[in-house]
Amino acid sequence: MNPPILHIIHNCKTLKSLKSIHARLLIDSSVASSEFVINKLLRLYSRFGATDYAHKVFDEITQPNAYLWTSLIHGYVENRQYDEAFSLFIQMRREPISVLNFTISSVLKALARLTRFKGGQAVYGFVLKYGFGFDLIVQNAVLDLFMRCRKVDTARQAFDEMCEKDIVSWNMMISGYGNNDRVDIARKFFDRMPERNVVSWTSMICGYVKAGDMAEAQVLFDSMPVKDLASWNVMVSGYMDIGDCVNARIIFGKMPIHDTGSWNIMISGFCKAGELESAKDFFDRMPNKNVISWGIMLDGYIKNGDTNGARCLFDQMPMKNLVTWSTMIGGYARNGQPLKALELFERFKEQDIKPDETFILGVISACSQLGIIDAAESIIHNYVGPSLLSDLRVFTSLIDMYAKCGSIEKALQMFEMAHPKDLLCYSTMIAALANHGLGRDAIFLFDKMQRANIKPDSVTFLGVLTACNHGGLVDEGRKYFKQMTEEFGIQPSEKHYACVVDLLGRVGCLEEAYNLIRNMPIAPHSVVWGALLAACRVHCNVQLAEVAAAELFKIEPDNSGNYILLSNIYAAAGRWSSVAKVRAKIREHRVRKNRGSSWIELSHVVHEFVMGDMSRTDSDSISLILYLLGEDMKLSGYLIDS
Repeated sequence: MNPPILHIIHNCKTLKSLKSIHARLLIDSSVASSEFVINKLLRLYSRFGATDYAHKVFDEITQPNAYLWTSLIHGYVENRQYDEAFSLFIQMRREPISVLNFTISSVLKALARLTRFKGGQAVYGFVLKYGFGFDLIVQNAVLDLFMRCRKVDTARQAFDEMCEKDIVSWNMMISGYGNNDRVDIARKFFDRMPERNVVSWTSMICGYVKAGDMAEAQVLFDSMPVKDLASWNVMVSGYMDIGDCVNARIIFGKMPIHDTGSWNIMISGFCKAGELESAKDFFDRMPNKNVISWGIMLDGYIKNGDTNGARCLFDQMPMKNLVTWSTMIGGYARNGQPLKALELFERFKEQDIKPDETFILGVISACSQLGIIDAAESIIHNYVGPSLLSDLRVFTSLIDMYAKCGSIEKALQMFEMAHPKDLLCYSTMIAALANHGLGRDAIFLFDKMQRANIKPDSVTFLGVLTACNHGGLVDEGRKYFKQMTEEFGIQPSEKHYACVVDLLGRVGCLEEAYNLIRNMPIAPHSVVWGALLAACRVHCNVQLAEVAAAELFKIEPDNSGNYILLSNIYAAAGRWSSVAKVRAKIREHRVRKNRGSSWIELSHVVHEFVMGDMSRTDSDSISLILYLLGEDMKLSGYLIDS
């Protein structure tokens, strides 16, 4: 061992400096082959998150001992690469090496985080067989495993059989029972403890917080002999979780010190409660912000629908990570601004960041809304690898995207490739078939889903009713609407009612549709009355059109479409005086016609065109081409329909 060398390695502050020192050590084979130095290198590489480098160092060792195996396994565990850690342990068992107690505890921790009970049982059998059953560190790791796997009775049995228990053992049981919604038993253990530390008190408070019993949590907190930062943060978080921002603010104000986590809890709680101004106030007052702080505030703006505020904050961020990019791009997509999502995605491609499934889902959603299949497939080709394709959420998103881009065949291909299929996957495919007019196919798939013992939800039934609507399947629509409420106990939403009203309206059953609206248990909104008004237009029912329009004028007085539709119904009936009254009402209320827009995709770039917008540099050229097309159409014998 060379103490000066170990000291130099120990003082490494960055991965780059560690690699530099490691390279110099390789020149001196006597130092590089020292097990103490190698052990230190393994631990430091893991601490910097470079487990791949640690593994390369390990692979160069001819006969690694138990300490080196344990260091590598522990490094993977600390970097949350639990499967890799367990695989290493299995490899280690094939070698003629004695396992250490710290090896076992690290492996048990990995299995606990994976909630892999069967694997844990196998390791526990090894523990008992090779005499680790009396090792307190291993026994405590066993308790944690069983509790995280929700095997509370097994944990209790293991605890009762322990010859020696320390305060960690008791804390494991209190925390475990609390996390498994057995706060009553956790309290009995807490009361029986021979001695308590601050972790014991905080674990018990966490149990009450998880149960939503903030009154008891407060009583216990007030009784604590010594409070640490974690206990204060738990109380603040508990009040925020139940939406009690007032008490959370009081506790925060009493805290002797605040760390970044304390401020983040407050900001997150205010955002969840919709108190964006309070969240912004705390964010602005925060002395030291980290990337999580920025991300929480950004997410708050997005969830409140303020994409402009979110973008302003995003542009101010000193450092952006995958989460913040994903939040902003996904936020644009969720708030109906797909073009801005894709514009920001172009900037993201300049970053050296590898996207994950959540990020890809946001981009695919933007492509779906625009119906641009070329750009979407380019993204899939460049970013969706085998690992992401194993994610059912990505598969489902791709089904939705292909369907919205008009390629129902590719949507079906993706659906067939998905395995196993869940409710969302089936519901997405049913809706896709329905929207493409393949009503019978959608119903067939719905029946197939039920045969697979997958219970439909409200989203599934909306897809089925849409299929009946688009296919004119009135009897089937009535049947599934009744089945939804009576057999599955699902309360129909406005969208379900609107779908059935539209279905009945298409075939002229206007009175039945109107009676359905009148008997709705919830107040009908614009989408329901709009469906009835549209049906009245088709069947020239002026009387019901006036009823539907009157309701729509109350709900959305600025929607020009409703006025124009009623005006057209009057015109079709020859009631020109009524047409004049509607147009006078439009002028009186200063209702403006919604500006139409369209877009095209050229070379993976989306170009949007808005009615009356002359801001484009090529507007004159576009107008000229449109004029020439119009003239060419006249020469070909087409008449322009006003």
